[in-house]
Amino acid sequence: MVEEKVLQLNDMSVGELQNLWRQYFDSEPIWKTKRYYIPRLAYRMQELVYGGVPENVRNLLLGKKIKQENIPPQETSNKGCPKVGTRLVRTYRNKEYSVIVTSGGYQFEGKYYKSLSAVAYQITGKKVSGRFFFGFGGKQ
Repeated sequence: MVEEKVLQLNDMSVGELQNLWRQYFDSEPIWKTKRYYIPRLAYRMQELVYGGVPENVRNLLLGKKIKQENIPPQETSNKGCPKVGTRLVRTYRNKEYSVIVTSGGYQFEGKYYKSLSAVAYQITGKKVSGRFFFGFGGKQ
């Protein structure tokens, strides 16, 4: 299993890690520390077994804009809410929070929520209207 191979990386010498580097990458190793090789080799080994990061996630991580044509149509339950793919940003108690509108709800800190109010509750610890908290819909 790949997990066992990854764990074995910690017990390898720099020379062994460099040999392994040559097997997994098309380049010569240039570093002389285990600290450089272990996380990169571990990622590459897992990537080959489980697959890499999906392109849409990679684009989000790199801060690239999402193409409108790849965004699924907005569900009717989000009527009056921003379009799918919109990033909602709110500063609360001197900390900035960011939420992404998805077709099934809202993504906040890597977790998915069905309602914006659930996200607002995670941020404030209080029951509050998500639409009001993020500043759209209703009176303020």
